[in-house]
Amino acid sequence: MSINSALHKLLTKQVKKYLPPDQHDERLNEFLHVVNETYCTFEKEREFAEYLATLNDKHFAEINQKLKEESSQRKQSIEKLIKTIRSLDTNRGLELPEEDTDNLLDVIDFLQEQIKNKAIIEQELRIAKEMAEKANRAKSEFLSMMSHEIRTPLNAIVGLTYLMQQEDCPPAFMDNLKTLQFSTDNLYFLINNILDFSKIEAGKVELESTPFDFKQLVSNIKRSNQVRAEEKNSRIRLMLDDDIPDSLIGDPLRISQILSNLVSNAVKFTANGSISIETALLSKTDSEANIRVSVSDTGIGIPKDKQQLIFERFTQANSATTRKFGGTGLGLVITKKLLELHGSNIELESEEGQGAKFSFTLKLAIGEATKNINVLPEKVNEKTLDGVTVLLVEDYEINVKVAGKFLTRWKIQFDVAENGLIALEKYAAKKYDLILMDLQMPEMDGYTATARIREMDTTIPIIALTASATLNNQDRAFEVGMTDYVTKPFNPKELFIKIAKYSGR
Repeated sequence: MSINSALHKLLTKQVKKYLPPDQHDERLNEFLHVVNETYCTFEKEREFAEYLATLNDKHFAEINQKLKEESSQRKQSIEKLIKTIRSLDTNRGLELPEEDTDNLLDVIDFLQEQIKNKAIIEQELRIAKEMAEKANRAKSEFLSMMSHEIRTPLNAIVGLTYLMQQEDCPPAFMDNLKTLQFSTDNLYFLINNILDFSKIEAGKVELESTPFDFKQLVSNIKRSNQVRAEEKNSRIRLMLDDDIPDSLIGDPLRISQILSNLVSNAVKFTANGSISIETALLSKTDSEANIRVSVSDTGIGIPKDKQQLIFERFTQANSATTRKFGGTGLGLVITKKLLELHGSNIELESEEGQGAKFSFTLKLAIGEATKNINVLPEKVNEKTLDGVTVLLVEDYEINVKVAGKFLTRWKIQFDVAENGLIALEKYAAKKYDLILMDLQMPEMDGYTATARIREMDTTIPIIALTASATLNNQDRAFEVGMTDYVTKPFNPKELFIKIAKYSGR
């Protein structure tokens, strides 16, 4: 094979052009071989350089595209940042820089100023919140004080009215007493509604779980509203489902409050008509009963466009309603809230002039069929407490007289202490079966006196007998060691039963 066939194509072309074939000798061939190696090396390096150049162009394009994308994202982020800042409150004299996406440092400086302003606003909000909480505490204290101041004289009125009705009176005098009792009941109901609404709004109402006779409770509510219905030439019909268990577990006070609000409302707005209370057992398991309750009337009814309004606080369907029928507009609000605490809702069916029907369901645990005292009996045997000894701690003279009349009527032997200090002295000098303790008194209040007595005796029953009806007062009373709580104006039967219970009678 000739040397030309092994040479680089460019060198072969040049050799053919400038060197005749017969002039090749060994030394020339060696020279051509060296030159050929140079040509081949250069060719490889040129191809490699072109390949590298191609790779660099591709890599550069990728990097350039990435930089463009990052620049676009940065621009969008700054635009969003500026838009967000514009949505902030800038009412403190700060001006947002021009909407320039390259002006990032000024935007960040402005944002830092806004953050400082927000911190100031948050501090102001914290102060405002503390002031609101302080105002709420002041409201609670005011309600507690006003409750005490109103309930204290009201207790004397209620007590004396009850006592006088037990005596032989001329018919006209008895009518006056019934009117007086009706007015005091309304006033008492009004005070309780205001206090209950305050508790509910503060989220301080907790439901109890105690056994009670649901059917007896409903019957008592019907009976307590019967006289008022008759005065308006109306009658109350009660339909009880006998399949409802005799003993259920729940909060009888709150369930009674729900039903009382609905029944008393029905009586209030119905004249020359009828009110129906219906209960039905929807379903029952071994542990739970699902009960449907409805209260309907043939009264004035509620227009469709006002039916949601009546569940708002201090509101009635018509301003003329308040003037004609009275009330605060809190009863249905409280009823709705209490049912929500029970996991239920109030339902309303009504047309103007066609009466109204309120319904709800209750899921209550089934208790053991045992006799209980959560429903007050119609009559009590007043001889039951004969010989019981009681220390009555009370500073209000009228209430001492009223309570004394009841205790005397029940054949109870009692001593009176005008404040906590005197109560401690009398307790140390004599043994009592039970102590009735007022909470707010001069010299030493009932809380302190109870705590001091509990240091010496952990078993003697101490019943708070007080006009302070707020939940905080009740909690504090139990914390210092009081056994139970009776609120003024007290129901004489309730006081009788609690004395009988804790004195072992």
